[in-house]
Amino acid sequence: DMATSTVPRGKLEVYHRLEKPIPLGWATDETGQPTADPGRVLENFKKRAGGGLLPLGGAGELLGGHKGYGLVLWVDIFCAVLSGAAYADLVYPKTPDGKPLPSEIGHFFGAWRIDAFRPLEEFKAAMDDLQRRLKSAPKAEGQARIYIHGEKEYEEAERRSREGIPLNPKVAADLRAIAEELGVEYSLEG
Repeated sequence: DMATSTVPRGKLEVYHRLEKPIPLGWATDETGQPTADPGRVLENFKKRAGGGLLPLGGAGELLGGHKGYGLVLWVDIFCAVLSGAAYADLVYPKTPDGKPLPSEIGHFFGAWRIDAFRPLEEFKAAMDDLQRRLKSAPKAEGQARIYIHGEKEYEEAERRSREGIPLNPKVAADLRAIAEELGVEYSLEG
């Protein structure tokens, strides 16, 4: 699982809760101009006012945004068009008077039979070698370690399972308000 945009939407929501500006290059406003305002981007999502998160590589061709755009399109074709789900701006449908309808989100799962390409043990050995080569490559100045994709998240999940999950005060307040509204006990610290 990965976002095909510069950052996932959830990161905008975190910055918005923390009242922090987002870096320019993550998103555009409703006029297509770069913006540092996560709340504006999130509101534009709700209103379908335009703008949004930029694809991997950012805007334009200079840093490869066109390749990110191609990846976004590939994912939309495989996850939505192929499965018969909603795609592009059809994912979050609304009634003619603007009320939200259920989303029609699709997924794509791929499975490969490794031994159809090469013996499984050879593949495993090559994967181990690839990981060793990546992790033993020269490190950029100031970097103590090279990570494999997902490794930081795995280590953070392990740490949080031991030490607990920090809860942002704004999120805690929102959760407390929801619990009160629903008449359920709020038992989280924070």
